[in-house]
Amino acid sequence: MVRFSIALGLSVLFLFGIVAYTVHIHGSALALTASAANIRSTGDAVEEIANWRKREGQLFWRESDQPGGDHNYDAQIENLSLSRFRIVEPTEVTLGITMRGGELRSVTLVMTTGRKPSVSSSVWVQEWFDAGGPALIHVNEKGKPWKATVDLTSAVPDSQRRKALALNTKCLVRMGGCRSAEEILPGVWQLARLDGTSGSDDRPSL
Repeated sequence: MVRFSIALGLSVLFLFGIVAYTVHIHGSALALTASAANIRSTGDAVEEIANWRKREGQLFWRESDQPGGDHNYDAQIENLSLSRFRIVEPTEVTLGITMRGGELRSVTLVMTTGRKPSVSSSVWVQEWFDAGGPALIHVNEKGKPWKATVDLTSAVPDSQRRKALALNTKCLVRMGGCRSAEEILPGVWQLARLDGTSGSDDRPSL
């Protein structure tokens, strides 16, 4: 009975730890996608970077310089520890913020899920702040139904851009994971240019 009680107690603690970790991962991923939606200006980007550093530490953002003068800030939430139990698929959410000359150039939000590249699914959403011109959403359907790329300009109405950035963070903790671009970003194939034309296989010149 003593051994049984100890084993039962350890099992309960283990399950409690799994549940707590699952809640933490989902909450962090949800907050990261919310940060992408909250960024509408250079000031917003600077504020979100600072807020996450306070929350997760100075090393949360990976910084890098690119040819042409871009300075990138990249942050990632992943479920690697949880996926080792084979309950969920390995899934990660990445938020990228690109500055050029101290001004916001683009915000990128990406989710990738799957154990092998050949059977993985992903959605890449990039909002451009230096493109100018009219409001535009472009969906690349080349990888349909497993992969999608979405480009949009910052002139897109807030209701539309929030749909484009609304990645399904439950993919990180859902049993069996998410297996298509539609599951990662519900309604992704209905997103289109605001003038009603459909997306082509090439990215727009933003």
